[in-house]
Amino acid sequence: DFLKLTALLSASAALNACAPALRRLTSDPPAVAWSPLSLADFTALNRITFGARVEERARFAEIGLANYIEEQLDYEAINDLTCNLQLSNFKTLNMAANEIEAVANQLFDGYDRRRPINELRQAAFLRQLYSKRQLYEVMVDFWSDHFNIYIEKEPIFYLKTVDDREVIRKHALGNFRDLVWASAHSPAMLTYLDNQANVKGAPNENYARELMELHTLGVNGGYTQNDVMQLARCLTGWSVKKHFWLGEFVFKEDQHEPGEKNVLGLAIQNSRGASSPTTRRGKLSKKPRRYFSQQRATSNRFCESSCSTDLPSRSQNINARSTLRFPLCECSTLKPTASRFITRSCAWGKCISTGRRPTATPTRAKPGRATSCRAGNSRLN
Repeated sequence: DFLKLTALLSASAALNACAPALRRLTSDPPAVAWSPLSLADFTALNRITFGARVEERARFAEIGLANYIEEQLDYEAINDLTCNLQLSNFKTLNMAANEIEAVANQLFDGYDRRRPINELRQAAFLRQLYSKRQLYEVMVDFWSDHFNIYIEKEPIFYLKTVDDREVIRKHALGNFRDLVWASAHSPAMLTYLDNQANVKGAPNENYARELMELHTLGVNGGYTQNDVMQLARCLTGWSVKKHFWLGEFVFKEDQHEPGEKNVLGLAIQNSRGASSPTTRRGKLSKKPRRYFSQQRATSNRFCESSCSTDLPSRSQNINARSTLRFPLCECSTLKPTASRFITRSCAWGKCISTGRRPTATPTRAKPGRATSCRAGNSRLN
C-alpha cells in the first residue's frame, strides 16, 4: 500500500508540473486590441470562420482578405496544437470501423452506441470552437452537410467516424472528383443509402438517385429515371463487409450485374474493369465521375450557401454567379475555387451581408468563438 501511495503521489506531482504548460496552451486567448472592420470585411471574416476572435480580426486587418484566405487555405501549415489537445481524449476518432464496433460492443449488454456518436459530435464542436484552421473547418462543415449521412441509422454509429476522417476531412480542400469517388466507396454512405442491398436482378436505386440529385447533378440535372436505373446497375455489388474487417468497402463480383450500361449517353462496356471500383482507369471511374464532378449544381449550392441563403432577388444571385464563373465545374480543385469565390463574393455588398452561415445546420460554435468562451469538459450530447 505504501508503494502504491508513493506511486500515486509521484504521478500527481508529475501531472501538476505539467499543468502550467497545459494551461498556457489551452487558456483563453491573449488580450489583443479590437480591430475595427468595415461591414464587407466583417461579413467576409464571419463567412470563413465560426465567429472571429479578436486575434483573428487583428490578423485579418493586418494582411487583408486575399492574404488571409491564402493563409487559411494552407491549413496544414497552421499549428493547431491547442485544438488537438482538446481532442486527445476522443479515442474513437482515429479508430477503424471494426475497432469502433469492438469498443462499443458490450457483448451481453448490447452496444454502447452513444460513445462514438458523442465523441464525433463533440469533436466537431470543439474544432469549430478552438481550431485555428477556421476556413478548413467551415469547408468540412459544408461537405458534411452536402454528403449528409444520418448517424443514428443502424449500423452507421461505427461507420460515420471513418467517413468523417477519410472522406470529408481528407478531401475538404482537395479535389471534388476525389471527394465524390471517396464518398462512393464510403461504407457509411453506402449503408445509409442502402447500396449494400443493390444487387444484380434487383437493383436498389437509392444511392444512384442521391448521387445524381443531391451530390452532383442537382434536381434539374437533365437525367431521366432510366439514367438512375442504369447507374444503379453500375453500382451493383458495391457493398460493405459484415464479418472480417467489419465495416470496410468490398466489391462483390457475384452480385454485380453484367452487361453494357448507358448513363447519360456514356456507354459503359461489359467488363469487370469498367464497373469495378478496383481500378481508377475503368470507364465508370473516368467518364461519369468526371461528368458528375463538372456539373454546376454543386457549385451553385456552395455559392448560395456561402454567400447567402436569403438573397435579395434571384436575378441578383444569377448575376453574382455569372460574374464569379465558378471554377469548380472546370477543374474540380477546391482550394483555388474557395479562394476565388470568397474574394470575389465580398464585392457583392448587400448580397453577401444578408445571409446566414454556410450550412443550414445550426451550430453553437459561433457565439462561443466570438465571445472567446471555453467549452470546458462538458458533454455535448
